[in-house]
Amino acid sequence: MSTGAVTTGIAGLAPLNRMQRAGRTAPHVRDLLEEAILQGVLLPGAHLNADGLAKQLGISHIPVREALRALGVDGWIEFRPHQGAFVRGRSEQELADLFESRTFLEAHAATLAAERRTGEQLAILDDILARQRRSTDPVELARINAEFHSAMADCSQNTLMAGFVRTLSMRARFYFSTVPPRRQDTSRRQHEGLVDAIRRRDSAAAGQLAREHVAATRRDVRADLHAP
Repeated sequence: MSTGAVTTGIAGLAPLNRMQRAGRTAPHVRDLLEEAILQGVLLPGAHLNADGLAKQLGISHIPVREALRALGVDGWIEFRPHQGAFVRGRSEQELADLFESRTFLEAHAATLAAERRTGEQLAILDDILARQRRSTDPVELARINAEFHSAMADCSQNTLMAGFVRTLSMRARFYFSTVPPRRQDTSRRQHEGLVDAIRRRDSAAAGQLAREHVAATRRDVRADLHAP
């Protein structure tokens, strides 16, 4: 597993292979660019030139433009008049809105998870924790963190709530990716405590631990946003 420096910008994107170019290319390009944004390959403020992206990916500009429009609708990029598409920046206001929503939703999801989880779902959480313990790669840790929160919400047996948590976890990953090395040990211990409460079906403890965990992440991300 690599922990070296990430090549950023369009040059950090790998050309699509033949299988990836087959079928509906635009959705695949959209997912590829989203992941590149979340991994920090395409940094906030990066200019996403459609022709440059098409050349780098080895495809025509049409699916690239479709992918950029989809990313704009989903809020990952912004279009500036006469300038083009740019990766959106991180903001104090979105951070506040995001973590306020996560605190409410994830605390309730964790409470329900302790009451409703299945043995199979608990095994999934244990597997995610094992991978979190082994990983030292910041990009992978951010991805595992989002996976953990989505899997925890699945234990609530409320598909609508789990969908909201999954969407928020994806957005949180955009912010969390700035702090994983610093939060690695703390985050793992908090996840372990949360899973333990869910395992014991202690709904009150699970809800409180989830609330504290989200608040701790928010403090670290906010500190990173204000770092010189």
